[in-house]
Amino acid sequence: MRNRLIAATVVVCLVFVSGAAMAAAPFYQNKVVRITVGFSAGGGFDLWARLIARHIGRNIPGNPTVVVENITGAGGLIQVNQLYKGTKADGLTIGHINGGLILAQMVGQPEYEFDSMKFMYIGSSYKENDVYTFNKKSGITSADKWRTSPVPVKIGGLMPGNSLDNTGRVIKEILGFPTQIISGYKGSADIRVAVESGELAGGPTSFDSFWTTWKKSVDSGDMALVLQATAKPIKEIADIPRIIDFAKTDEQKKFVQLIVHDANDYSRPFAFPPGTPRERVEIVRKAFQETVKDKEFLAELDKMKLSLDYTSGEEITSAMANCAKLNQETKARLKTLLFK
Repeated sequence: MRNRLIAATVVVCLVFVSGAAMAAAPFYQNKVVRITVGFSAGGGFDLWARLIARHIGRNIPGNPTVVVENITGAGGLIQVNQLYKGTKADGLTIGHINGGLILAQMVGQPEYEFDSMKFMYIGSSYKENDVYTFNKKSGITSADKWRTSPVPVKIGGLMPGNSLDNTGRVIKEILGFPTQIISGYKGSADIRVAVESGELAGGPTSFDSFWTTWKKSVDSGDMALVLQATAKPIKEIADIPRIIDFAKTDEQKKFVQLIVHDANDYSRPFAFPPGTPRERVEIVRKAFQETVKDKEFLAELDKMKLSLDYTSGEEITSAMANCAKLNQETKARLKTLLFK
């Protein structure tokens, strides 16, 4: 009788421990996390999404599988709209979104079917840091040659409201560079192909994308790097002029600051859709922080010649709030400038 009682007690304890262990199993165990990208493979967004995907899974409790999905079209707008209103907020889908669309939504552009303040920002590992590269056959071998060109210079874009197009609008409308922006490309990789073929004179891309895909062409003399869209010079190309160097009036400087510099701070966030459980947001925020300090991640970053520029989810949320405080007069001017 005593032995039966002991055996029964052991069974009950085992069942209790097993149940407790199952209850304590991490949510992400045996799950697949999807990172969506609004651009084609080979560009900067795709490059960084896949880099993060290769490492963040081992820093999330439960070690889920992490995959990348490209949802192209409308300069990333299709992906962002889908993330906002067509994605289950269960913590299993992350969007690597184009921050340039955030400014467009805040000035009230139609078809931007999301509220930037309601995304749940995880963090960012880098910034846009756009640079402009030209095919030397176009004759544009410096920013001054672009500025003084007798005819409009064709550059690539994605769609109005995208950060690449926004910067191009500043160069054209605010600084007066003779420019024709050809929008409709699916990503910076497609712009690069068009530049190399001579379809475009030149185009923008993030510095990291330039460093991994355009630099050899510049070193060989086939392409010319002429301009950088950053508040501070990028150390590797410190001799290349910045957009702000050509701003002479207070108004010009104001709009370069708003559209180029400030927007750069929230240009490439990773975010969850609205309504994602707060505890899962915090789990992935912590995993993201650990990933950008991870030795294996940093080793691959170094091998790929990429630079880390980490911004926390909280800092991105704060930047969004500051942008939302722009007065109506400034928002109206921005809307006209970026979408006319």
